[in-house]
Amino acid sequence: MQGYYDLQSTLYFNHTYTAPVTFRSYQHQEVHVTGGTRINPSLFQPVTDPAILNVIPPVAHSKIRQIHLPDAGITDYGVMSVYGLHASRIAPLEVFINGSPLRIARWPNEFYINIVGVPDGQFGLRFQHNSTRDSHWMNEKDPWVYGFWYWSWADASAEVAKIDPSNHMITLTNKTYYGLRTGHLQTDNRDIGYDKQGGYFRVLNMLSELDQPGEYYIDRSTGFLYLWPNTPTGTLQSSDVIYASILENCITLQDGVSNMNFEDFTIENCRAFGLSATSSHIVTFRNLEVKNTGWVGISCRGDCRNVTVSKCDVHDCDGGVSIEGGDRPNLIPSGNLVEDNHIWRVGRVSVTGAMGVSQAGVHNIIRYNHIHNTTYACIFWGGNDHIMEYNYFQDCNQNASDGGAVHCDRDWTMRGNIIRYNYFHNTLRYWPGAQVRGIMLDDEFSSVAIENNVFSSNEVHANIGGGRDNIIRYNILYNATGVGLDVDGRGLQAKFLDQLEANLNRMPYTDALWSSRYPLLAAMAKNNKTHGAPEGNQIYSNIYYTANTTGFLNYHGAINLTQYFNVYNNKQALRKSDFADPDDNNFQLQGDIKSWADRNQFEEPVPFNKVGPRSKPGPSYLLK
Repeated sequence: MQGYYDLQSTLYFNHTYTAPVTFRSYQHQEVHVTGGTRINPSLFQPVTDPAILNVIPPVAHSKIRQIHLPDAGITDYGVMSVYGLHASRIAPLEVFINGSPLRIARWPNEFYINIVGVPDGQFGLRFQHNSTRDSHWMNEKDPWVYGFWYWSWADASAEVAKIDPSNHMITLTNKTYYGLRTGHLQTDNRDIGYDKQGGYFRVLNMLSELDQPGEYYIDRSTGFLYLWPNTPTGTLQSSDVIYASILENCITLQDGVSNMNFEDFTIENCRAFGLSATSSHIVTFRNLEVKNTGWVGISCRGDCRNVTVSKCDVHDCDGGVSIEGGDRPNLIPSGNLVEDNHIWRVGRVSVTGAMGVSQAGVHNIIRYNHIHNTTYACIFWGGNDHIMEYNYFQDCNQNASDGGAVHCDRDWTMRGNIIRYNYFHNTLRYWPGAQVRGIMLDDEFSSVAIENNVFSSNEVHANIGGGRDNIIRYNILYNATGVGLDVDGRGLQAKFLDQLEANLNRMPYTDALWSSRYPLLAAMAKNNKTHGAPEGNQIYSNIYYTANTTGFLNYHGAINLTQYFNVYNNKQALRKSDFADPDDNNFQLQGDIKSWADRNQFEEPVPFNKVGPRSKPGPSYLLK
């Protein structure tokens, strides 16, 4: 029946059914399955304790409301933990009002401050800054920091051991993974280059920085929650729906569960996964809304087979959909399918590792999705024989540099992948460091076919990061803000060679099955001295247009790479009018370019209305 169903414990399914069993809303009514506890707005009161008011910024005194959480039956507050840089995450208690997430109090609210000194060197625990606000931080009970400590693509939170306002010094409890460096970030120079990246941070989990709507702080020693409502009026009404997340996972399919369908409801307010499956077979997640999870919205780990995620609206999670399955050594396909979904505003808390879709294994198909407004990659993948087609990737990788809307890295054996008939739009760099790309074949990833896509207004449309046997053909490369394509030969310096060789030897790449499927990979066994060379790459029959002077192709680095990249028959469009209406995503060819395309077997670009979901995603009650 219609309503909110607040789970008292994770809903486990542990049966293998012989025929499909469906779990769905009754008669398409509005149903919310939550992993949280609903809090009556009347329990929130103004702050009157002088000791608390002395800590809270004066601007917030009349705005903040408090509740003693045990009065609402809540005693499990969770704990702050390290997140970012591909870390797994179980969020602490989070707060949601009317379906929108609040965030832990932090400063700066929307930016970062620079590290100005690292007195103990890169791998020390101490760093200095120039802010005088640290006099307010001295008595915080559980202070944390979050930042891009060395690279602008590697974020992490860290616990604070000591705050020294006299020297503007912060001491961490543990070292960060890549260490610390001084920063150069300014509001007007965020696109500065590679050698100026990293070294910036913010403080969080501080009552003294609870200074704007949508922030909250939990004093775990007293059980009090303080928040500034993110409602239009900045106050709370009796009709407001307020939740605190409690359960780690809302719904879990235990190992091997099969023949189940989940359809037509909203799932929300849990600390890790909304829906979690492990090595499940023949499972469908359809017409769901999944939101406000502490980690991934829908997670299918292990050897999942014939799992479908279809027509779902996944948003405000710390990762959208994660799916893996199939048998790589034997190249047995998973049969997994992710299609017709709307995946957006993911990376709600962390950046690196918070993907719209992450996939691994053999032959997953990712198609007809609209994935946008991600802090990191729209798709991050590993494995073989995947197909990514008819997707619309928009405004991806917004909070990191040196990334891609579609991103893979560091393997020669993950072959047979195809990226075709997609739109890549507006993947731009907003932070110091290396470029961001529509497609990023990082650290010698190899044998990807990139064909029949439309790239528009990205910093770099695609790169080949030293890999082998990649093909870029029949694409529209429109108006890159940097350079259209970027290629390099980083493997010639034996970069990452040990890891790449280990990955190679982990697979039976010379046996009959692999040799027949990937003959160019099998040929590598004959001459291991050239493994790091970017051999076999082809770039041909693309149409490119650029309004700037950076051009079509950049051979990155000082060495001459033309011997490794077969580049030919690429056609420059000289005018915007060679396309029907590029400002409205209409790249149908006109005039001389159309004649060239006809002579060179260049298909008409996929129409914009043929990418993204074929019907509106989400449960029935949202589609009315």
